[in-house]
Amino acid sequence: MPSAGASRIIVLHLTKYSDRSLIVHAIDSQEGRQSFILHGAGRKTGLRTMSDFHSLNILDVISSGKPSSSMRYLREWECVRPLNSLRSDIFKSSTALFISEVLYRSLTVEAADSNLFNWLCSVIETLDSADGSIANFHLWFLAAFCGRMGFGPAGNFEPREIFTPEEDFLLKKLSSCDFGEAMGIPLNGRIRSGISRKLTQYLSYHLGVRLEIRSLDVLHELFE
Repeated sequence: MPSAGASRIIVLHLTKYSDRSLIVHAIDSQEGRQSFILHGAGRKTGLRTMSDFHSLNILDVISSGKPSSSMRYLREWECVRPLNSLRSDIFKSSTALFISEVLYRSLTVEAADSNLFNWLCSVIETLDSADGSIANFHLWFLAAFCGRMGFGPAGNFEPREIFTPEEDFLLKKLSSCDFGEAMGIPLNGRIRSGISRKLTQYLSYHLGVRLEIRSLDVLHELFE
């Protein structure tokens, strides 16, 4: 018998499954990293579907599937909040795409982590409601994400050869200050570009995966 369940998800990425179906890659509040099959994306409701499943959208969903299946089917979904500025503001939408790509490529374990999920929801809502410059947002996110994954700057960054002493100091500052303070740190495009690339290298080292974040180049162009 197929089983059904209700949960909350954060959308990370969409891939084509068939002419009328998509695979929704997401973080599930109850089961961690999951993939869902979404039927009907090629019909007249397709535009609405694509809007509902944009990067980092937070949805309450009902899914079903056989216990032996590796993927469940999405039956119903509803947006938790509109997140309108993540779609209308190019700086925010590009930052959202970057965050979703980092999560998509780095979170691979099918295990629930409620603290991480709730923190990610707060990060998404902070990005959506932010006023003023968000040029440092991806750095603030990356530094905090490292800490959430268990290898942040509570002690010293390892391996030591990745970061210079000045970068090490900046990362500790980013990890310890709140959102408003982080956005106010004066940095130029060269520094942002260098430290963001090193942070992805640092994540790759500790996660044991190769992170090639294509959307990072877009952020460098926007926040130069």
